[in-house]
Amino acid sequence: MIPADSISITFEIPAADHLGREAVVGKVRFLADLVELNWRMASNVFRGGKDEMKVIRLPYGEIEQVELKKRWFRYRTLVLYVGDPALVAEIPNVEMGKLEMEIDERSAEEAKQLASLIDFKRSAFILDEQEKRIDALRSS
Repeated sequence: MIPADSISITFEIPAADHLGREAVVGKVRFLADLVELNWRMASNVFRGGKDEMKVIRLPYGEIEQVELKKRWFRYRTLVLYVGDPALVAEIPNVEMGKLEMEIDERSAEEAKQLASLIDFKRSAFILDEQEKRIDALRSS
């Protein structure tokens, strides 16, 4: 079953260092035509107050793969592989377009619907791109 509404998942990308200087918090929204990634640096002793929220918009064609990892029978980690690493390069602790996000417990139920939604949206995007190419070839 494909959900009709958008899916929103609250996440955290833990800092690589033990002091937590580069921890990231945010929300990833899977909308009708794109994936919207809202993120900011987590506030801590070193950073002071909250940073400004940043938004990255990713078309479904840029999402190469999605993994949901379970731990103790619940989805705990969402891994997004982005085709163009430059799109997410400004986010700390992201390597070569691979975002490992720890899912907030409140978003675990929505994460269950995610795999089928991503597969469906990505397939629709690829089909639309192929139709555009075929139409371009026919018109030339």
